Amino acid sequence: MEDEHLMSAVQQRLVLAVVDALNNAADFYTAVCAAITPPPASADVDTVLRILALAPIAYKHGERPAAVLARILTAIEIHSEGGELVPHRPVARIEDRY
Repeated sequence: MEDEHLMSAVQQRLVLAVVDALNNAADFYTAVCAAITPPPASADVDTVLRILALAPIAYKHGERPAAVLARILTAIEIHSEGGELVPHRPVARIEDRY
C-alpha cells in the first residue's frame, strides 16, 4: 500500500518534525513550527504526541524520525487490512520505508 494513502504527505512531514523536535529541541513547539510551513495547529501537534505515546508505536527519545514514521504507517496498514494491533507491544512487522 502506498504511504500517501495511509497518511498525507503533510501528516507525514508533521510526524517527522515532531519526532525531530522531541529528539533535538529545547523549545519543542517553536522547532516544530519552524520545520513546517504553514505552522501546524497546536491540536495537530498534540495529536501526534498522543500517537507517539500509543503502545504499538512506543516512541523512545533519540529514535530516527523515519523509523518512528515507518512504525506508524505499518500500524495504520495493519489496521486497514483488518489486522489487530497488540496494545501492549510495539508493532513487530516494521518496514524501513526511508
